[in-house]
Amino acid sequence: MGNCSAEENPTFRALNNKNNQFIFKNDYQDDFPSLNISNNNETNNYKPNIEQRGVYKISRKKKQSNKKLGKFNYFNDISPIKDNNTNNSTTSKSRFTDSSNPSFSHGKSLNNSNNLMRISTFESDKSAISNSNYNDDAHNYNKNFQEKKKLIRRKIHSSDKALEIMTEEALNKMNQNSANKNNQNILSKNNNNLNIVQNINFKCIKSIKYHEDKIDCAIELINNKIVTGSYDGTIKIWNLNLNSNNQETIKEEGKVLCLLEFEENMLLSGNNKNNINLWDLKSLKLSYSFKGHELWVNSLSKINNQFFASCSNDNQIRIWDYKNKICTKILKGHLNGIFTLITLKNGNLCSGGADLSIKIWDVNCGKCKATLLGHKKWIKCLCQLSNGYLISGSDDKTIKVWNEDRCINTINGHSKSVRTLCQISSSSFASGSFDKTIKIWDIYNFECIYTILGHKDLILIIIRIKTGEIISCSNDHEIKIWKQLNN
Repeated sequence: MGNCSAEENPTFRALNNKNNQFIFKNDYQDDFPSLNISNNNETNNYKPNIEQRGVYKISRKKKQSNKKLGKFNYFNDISPIKDNNTNNSTTSKSRFTDSSNPSFSHGKSLNNSNNLMRISTFESDKSAISNSNYNDDAHNYNKNFQEKKKLIRRKIHSSDKALEIMTEEALNKMNQNSANKNNQNILSKNNNNLNIVQNINFKCIKSIKYHEDKIDCAIELINNKIVTGSYDGTIKIWNLNLNSNNQETIKEEGKVLCLLEFEENMLLSGNNKNNINLWDLKSLKLSYSFKGHELWVNSLSKINNQFFASCSNDNQIRIWDYKNKICTKILKGHLNGIFTLITLKNGNLCSGGADLSIKIWDVNCGKCKATLLGHKKWIKCLCQLSNGYLISGSDDKTIKVWNEDRCINTINGHSKSVRTLCQISSSSFASGSFDKTIKIWDIYNFECIYTILGHKDLILIIIRIKTGEIISCSNDHEIKIWKQLNN
């Protein structure tokens, strides 16, 4: 090739270590068709303008061909070129050749391949990094975009709701001031009552076991007898006589879920066979069966001397004409089963159930007047206090106090579902829970003033009888009678 210097032209920087010769890379030969690769001095005599143009083209081709440097497969198709000064063959893509070394077969040099591999590795790492960054950015963008879409959909969905459920904190914050003022006024007027309430004690005076399964309902009759209904399919009638265990039994067609005495010696019972049966307590025989509900009848409530109401798991409340034995109205509004039903002092009905709502119904027109929202789980019991407040117990372990359509207090104390509520005096009420306890609460400041322990299983029903005792029924099949002892 002559004595051409690599410093003068970067085209000839491929150095052969053995012969100290510079070899022109055939990769760029297409740009110089007039040049012949040989060992003579003619190579140095090409024109400068061609040299400048060639160098420009070489640098441009290098930038374009960097990504292909790591690929050797297409080298096999390049025919070898004889060098005049050596017997070695060289290829247009290789810098060094050695036929004696098997690692240089097909004209690929080991050192050259290492260099090419380092370049290709650098390029691939560089592209991998850029691709990973691009993929991360795209993933983050898509994730943020999807979150924004979900947020917009939630906003649209919430705006379409007919009723907006206010959070417990918002309700308490809105009504805290007014509730505190009302409670302070009541407390100042009833200091004497509070002193009496805080000095109480309860004692179990009798424990009886009449039923073979859990006792789900109990009422006191007009003649002072007690009636209990059980999942064992029986209704038991017994006297509150501590020295006697005599009782009468009515055999029901299914599980007894609720009881109501509409008139003396006439008892209504709701069962899991979707019927309401009317029993004659004198003869202990079935007098009539009210049919219409499609699922379990969970609760019964007397409206007046002619009408009573029933609620069911079929999401309906039915108004029945007791004398004419017909259903006069069907109240629809709940979206799920209704578990509890009471008649308020103003004649309206109040219901609660599995749709987490409490509804106030106008019996005359059959329409829902108000919907109370706040509980987070099923509503199992309702009770109206003597001061006009409505209290509700739920599977969310809380008792809520309502003044008209507002929640003015949330009572926490039970560790499990609140199943039954009952006012036991002018200044206190009781709650029974699945945590096997009965708690006595102050009606004015809603603080727990006493906890009754004794049952071995879930508390299902609490009632107060005329003589002042409290009767509790449980999943342990026992009936306990509690007497209040004032210290």
